[in-house]
Amino acid sequence: MRLLPDPKIVRRLAGKPRPAENSAGGIGHGAEMAFGVLVFFLIGFAIDYFVGTTPLFMIVMTIFSCVGNFVKMWFGYDTQMKRLEAERAETQRGRQPQATESDS
Repeated sequence: MRLLPDPKIVRRLAGKPRPAENSAGGIGHGAEMAFGVLVFFLIGFAIDYFVGTTPLFMIVMTIFSCVGNFVKMWFGYDTQMKRLEAERAETQRGRQPQATESDS
């Protein structure tokens, strides 16, 4: 009595595994954003310390970093979606039947 399927059949049915594009990228992007906000906050803190305007530059630099991260994410997302749309359009064109002389 077999409880598990044959590994050869499973491999054949599964096909080639596709690499995960977003699994590790999300963690890396989140850490990059958090580190960027922290760096700009500390730069604002240092400017405030030397100039004597306690919360002003901390707030401005933190907001500047958040807006910059948002813009970077926006353009990255837009670029990726355009690439995926182009790939999808190319795939759809490849699946369309070719017109032959007998069809006309």
